[in-house]
Amino acid sequence: MGSLILIDIDHFKKINDEYGHAIGDHVLSALSNIVKQHIRSNDLFARWGGEEFVLLCRDTKIEQATLIAEKIRELIASFAFKDNVQVTASFGVATLHANETLEQLFNHADKALYDAKHQGRNRVIVAEHL
Repeated sequence: MGSLILIDIDHFKKINDEYGHAIGDHVLSALSNIVKQHIRSNDLFARWGGEEFVLLCRDTKIEQATLIAEKIRELIASFAFKDNVQVTASFGVATLHANETLEQLFNHADKALYDAKHQGRNRVIVAEHL
């Protein structure tokens, strides 16, 4: 059993456009460090592309994964990024169920992430699937 957390930096293009790509790169690096400092050694964390990241929480039920995502969301929102840039992120959380493929798991987490962005960003949404 495991859970997947997808993370997307809110309005990242605006950060690059307003502050420049050097600040954008700093945001990516600092956010990565925030996440790495607050996950377990057996979790897998990677940049998925652009301003998106994936966090695979091994042997983790949905409730615990949701708590992890919420903690990271709060840490990012309260972090003092370079040049006083304020950053938030949206999160989609899903757990792997029996007879479900990894592709299905990813699709569920991706839909939850889309819902988080659609509902106003800077939030954690848990996939509703059985």
